[in-house]
Order: sequence, then C-alpha cells, then structure tokens
Amino acid sequence: MKHFFFFVIGLICISAHGQYITVNYDFSPQELVEDILINSGCIENVTVTNTVSGNFGSNDSSFGYFENNNSNFPFDNGIVMSTGKISNVPGPNTSLSDDDAPGWGGDQDLEDILGVSNTTNATVLEFDFTPNANLVQFRYIFASEEYQEGDANTCIYSDVFAFLIKPQGGTYTNIAVVPGTNIPVQVTTVHPEIPGSCDAENEEYFESFNDTTVPINFNGQTKALTATASVVQNTTYHIKLIIADEQNYRYDSAVFLEGGSFNIGADLGNDITGENALCEGETYTLQLSDNGNTPQDYTWLEVDTNGNETILTQGQNVTSYTVDAAGTYKVILDYGNGCTAEDEIIVAFADFSNMGNRTISECDDDSDGLTIFNLSSNNNTFTNNNPLYALAGYYFSQDAAENETDPIPNPSAFENTSPNQIIYARIETQRGCFKIIEITLSTPSENYNAVRFVECAVGESIIFNLNNAIPLLENEVEINTIYADFFATADDAITQENPIDTSIEILKTELPKSIYARAETPLGCEGIVEVILDQVPAPPLEENISFSFCGENNSVEINSGVIGNLSNYSFLWDNGATTPEITVSEDGTYEVSITQETQINGFTYSCSVTNSISVTASEKAIISHNLLGDFGEYQLEIIAAGIGDYTYAVNSSVGPYTSNPIFEVNSGKHTIYVKDENGCGISFKEIYVIGYMKFFTPNQDGANDRWRLLGTDRNNRHIKRIVIFDRFGKMLQVLSPYDSWDGSNNGKNLPSNEYWFRIELLDGSNFKSHFTLKR
Repeated sequence: MKHFFFFVIGLICISAHGQYITVNYDFSPQELVEDILINSGCIENVTVTNTVSGNFGSNDSSFGYFENNNSNFPFDNGIVMSTGKISNVPGPNTSLSDDDAPGWGGDQDLEDILGVSNTTNATVLEFDFTPNANLVQFRYIFASEEYQEGDANTCIYSDVFAFLIKPQGGTYTNIAVVPGTNIPVQVTTVHPEIPGSCDAENEEYFESFNDTTVPINFNGQTKALTATASVVQNTTYHIKLIIADEQNYRYDSAVFLEGGSFNIGADLGNDITGENALCEGETYTLQLSDNGNTPQDYTWLEVDTNGNETILTQGQNVTSYTVDAAGTYKVILDYGNGCTAEDEIIVAFADFSNMGNRTISECDDDSDGLTIFNLSSNNNTFTNNNPLYALAGYYFSQDAAENETDPIPNPSAFENTSPNQIIYARIETQRGCFKIIEITLSTPSENYNAVRFVECAVGESIIFNLNNAIPLLENEVEINTIYADFFATADDAITQENPIDTSIEILKTELPKSIYARAETPLGCEGIVEVILDQVPAPPLEENISFSFCGENNSVEINSGVIGNLSNYSFLWDNGATTPEITVSEDGTYEVSITQETQINGFTYSCSVTNSISVTASEKAIISHNLLGDFGEYQLEIIAAGIGDYTYAVNSSVGPYTSNPIFEVNSGKHTIYVKDENGCGISFKEIYVIGYMKFFTPNQDGANDRWRLLGTDRNNRHIKRIVIFDRFGKMLQVLSPYDSWDGSNNGKNLPSNEYWFRIELLDGSNFKSHFTLKR
C-alpha cells in the first residue's frame, strides 16, 4: 500500500543575484523520489514506504527539494536531507545551522550498520523499486557544520548518514562509502590535514571548507560522490536513505542527492589520464562493462570544454568506439520505454609540448669550456617537476636515446669533451611514451664586475644577510631569478667547498671585505661574482627621547633626535612630514625615518634608521589629602589627581620635592605643594592637622597658659565638643572645638596633675587621651 505525505508549504527562496541555492518543501515524498531523484523508465514500481522529518510545524521540514538557482553548486536540483530545518540550508554560510525539534529521535538501522549509538534528529526517506539492469547508482554531496578549518574537532566529531539497500527480505548494505572502500563517508573520514591534530583522510574526495560566499550554509563539503549497488535486474529492492546527528543535536549536516541521477549504470571504466595517458599515435577502444541488459541503441558523443556534445556515431550494433585524439567521450544507452543510461570517460595523451631543448651551464675554473656537470640534478627541471614523467637516461646521440643504447654511465659527474657539447635526454611516462630533447652543456665565459653590498654601521659590528645581496647579483648577471651560495674564496666557489652562512657578523674594522657568490639558476651555474661587503655611516641618534605638553588644547614641538648638522639628513615622519621637527597635539609614540647618503667610489648609498619619540600629555594636579594614623599622631598623605608626572613637598614651594607623597607633620596649619615634572606648574593647598597640647602651665607668663586643640580649621569642622575629666572621672569642663581651658573648676585653680579628655567627633566616634597640668 502506498503512503503519500503531502507537505503543503510555501517556497523558500534565499538568493542574492542567484548565488545561493533555493529549497522548496511543496512536494510529496513520492514526487521527490519518483519524479525528482529517479525520473527514469529504467526504474519501475517506485513506492515511498516511510519518511521521518523533524516536527517544525507546517512551515518547514528536514527534507525537501532544492535547486542551484544559477549558483555554482554542482547539482542543478535534487533532494536535500538535513539534521535541521531545510530553511537553514541555503547560503550564505554566515550562521550556524543548529536545529532541534520535539521528540525527534535517532535510527536503529543507522546505528547498527555504522556501529554507533545515541543518534538523534534522524531524517529518513524509504522506498521500494525494481531495476531492469544489474547496477544502480546515484550521485550525492555530504555537507556539515562539523567541518571546521584548522580545528581539531574535525578529526573527532561527525554526524552520520547511510544509504541502505537490500532485496526484499534480505539484509542491508551501506553504499554511502568512500570509493573503493567500505569506509562510511563522514567528516572524520574525508578531510584534508588538520595541522597539529590529524593527517588527511581520503582528501581527494574533499571539496572545500566554506566561507561566506558559498551557495549553502555549511562549513564544509565533499566532492560529488557516486553511490553504486550491484542488483539483480527485475528484482524488487528496498532503499533507506538516513542522516542523523550523533550524540546531540548540535552542528547540523545535510546530504544532497542529485536530481535524475538514480538510474541503472553505464560503465566505460576509469579515465585514461595521468600515468595511463596514451602515447602519440596510439588509439583506444571505448567499451562498456556488462550491466545485465542489452540496449536497443548506442549513441557515442564527444563533449567539449563548454559541455557541448557532438554525436560521433550511433546504432544498435555500435557497441564500442575507437578514439585517436584526447577528449571527453560519452555513451548513451537506450533501452526503450524511456529507459536510458550514460557514462563519460576522459582520454588523455602524454603531453611533452612544454619539454623542449635546454641549455645548462656550469662554472669553469680555467675558462677552457670544459668542466664537470651534474646532469642528474636537472632531472626534475627537464620534466617540469611533473611526477608523471621521468628522466630515463642521458645519451651521446639521438639514435642512442631513441633505442636506449649506451647511456652516459655517470650522469651525476659527467665531464664534457668539447665546449658547448650537445647530449640527449630521454623523458618517459610510466606507460613508455617518450620524447628526446637536446641538452647543450655551456660554461659561462663572461667575467662579472664585483658588486658592493653595504649595510648601515650601527654598533661595533654589522650583521650582513647575504640573501639581500641577490638582487645585486641578478642585476650584474642580467638574469631575473637566481639563487646563490657564498664562499670565502673564488676557488671554494668553483669547487663548492666550505660555503659560509648567509647571515654573518663582521667587525666594522674588518670592512670592506670580499666574499664570492656562486650565482645559479635551475639550469646550472651562471658565474662567480665577487661581493664586497662594506659599511655606510648611520645617522647618530639621541635615543629614548620624550616630550610632553600641558592641557588638551596645547601642543609641543618634537625633534628627530638626530645629532649633528640637520642639513646632512632627510626625514620622513609617520604622519608624512619631512622636516626635522614637527608640532603635535596628541600624546603617543611618533616615529621618524632618518636617512643619510654617502658616496663610495662614485656610487651613492643610503642608510636609514628609525627613531621613536614618546609624547605624553600632562597637566597641573588637582590635590587633596588624607591623614593617616591616630588622632594627634597623624601622617600626611598628599593625593594628586591628573595625567602628569608629580612630585610632592610640604611648607615650601621650592622643595625639596620627592616622589613619596607621605610626610611626617606636626599639628597645625600646613601648605602642601604638588609639582608636575613635565613643566605644567605647581598646585598648592592649605590644610590643617589636628592635635592637642600634651601639657600646659597656667601661671600667667604668656606661654602655654591655656589648654586647647591644635590645628583646627573653622572651614572644615570635624569635632562636636571636648569633655575634660579628672582622674576619678569627674567632668570638669565642656569645650567647643575652638575654646580653651585655664585649668580651673568653679573658679578654683586645680592642682598640678594628669587630666583626661574625650573628643566627640561629628561622625559619632570618640577619641580619649590625657594631658598634664603643671603649676
């Protein structure tokens, strides 16, 4: 019995100038399978038996129809199955597809066939079909958010999917596998190398990690793969297409099934390319593998690079076709009743067109044109580093090379017998295709001028990076691209003995100094060139220069720090200015390049150095203070607010100033000073330090006749009152913060003794102590 589930849902079209795919869930499962995926008279009795989708309500599904919408997605259309909403499948890849739905579980068949557990969010399409041949196949692409470029998670985590097929009553086989293996296609089985985490796995089937411009909303995808199953024609089979999240619903995946690709197969075999490419003059007969059914008609075509097809031959009995030229060839098999099958094959011929005659050179110690050549070192050069070609041998004549007779016995140390001698190299493919090229053995005859390589003289020694001298060598030998080894003597350069490091440190007192470069190209030595290492003076600098300015609206003139006559130098500041000084109004670090030109042997050399100048904004301080310690025994802490560089002094505007803001002070009135060391001025403030008299002598001599507090400030009141007691706790007097006591009680002078007091502060706290009355 057929079960049709109709999803009456609108079209979702997410597109920007046609660059993203579109999806549509307004197709029934039967239509998706029979009309979109199959659409072939070769497959009969197509019946959808079961579907499973996430429950997203009436406006979405986890499977449906897609079109490439003129994007660069490889399939024109087809079915997409996802572990999330298909509305999240179209690009751009700017968000994470990470969907879940109520009650959306896993699939036991999928877990059993792959040996996994805890699948969830399983999307399923199941249908029966009957093929009329012994082979069925279809194309698909797997994509996933779990592809993460450069991330170790790509090596560890993957959602899972399978295409399970069985004859009715049989057991399932998974055909969603890496070609030629039984390995299920997953993120963890098809990916490039993840540096520091894992090696590449079946990288040839991986398409790309995806940026925001791709037409689908997944982080990576495989290439288009083909699922193939051997079947028995006219037998009914059941297929179950499943994809699911593993362990949790996070990071969705999808599989795209190409529309019209589910069909019986035609097989022309593997492409005739690479190491199997044909030799010039050969032919190749295109033949089909038996698929268990006999076509009514064969059509052979050639497909050009634009996809245009040209019919080569056609007929009921044209079961093969012989080709003698490179190209893409196609066969279409017509079985009648709307049943067709097709396949393509690429046939290539070995291409030696970019492997022509060459001249190699080797340096000659006595200029007689004779020297020793390492022919083998040029093998990859002659084959253009193409691994499909190999240098099969070197010969003295064209005939010997063609017939492979009398090869040169020691090509890695061959001494030519005449200047510009010609020998022959045989280049072959694995199948035995070959080409003979001429090799001219040359020795450079030109004597090159010395080149002078200079560096700025900074410090007692100079480090020369000899690789930086290569442009000078290229200019001298008039070859755009060379590489060079360096030697202490010309003889060492000829014999290639005792090379020196490309980074050498030389005392300035040893300069100028000559070394020798062996200038080479991939085709050999072009000559020995003397390199004179020399120095030019660097502009003398005052380093660690700093400037400051006061206030937001002020500015300061800064200079480059160069020492000497400014007319001898040129300047380039990072703001584009070319003067020795510039005026700035913002703090920060300013850089200036200072260049000095020097004449050596009629040539002008430049030496540039960079100096950094620090500019800070500054200002006068806003000051406050704290009193630290106990009442009457305070330390003064000066607090400066602002962006300046501050020092501190007490009771003297001329200092001494110190960086320590804490001072020992007596009670009484004081003036505190804060100076900005960047020249923005001195701030000051008068303060009071409260204390009390430790004794008093009320003998009317005008000195210490009355007891009082010290350092009280009428403008900054902290004290409520003072209460004085005798040693028995009897209250004798109550004073305001600014009153004093004459040592009497009720008009009678009290005797000499210790007396106690309590200071009651406005904040509710108290301070108790005592003092001495002396008569």
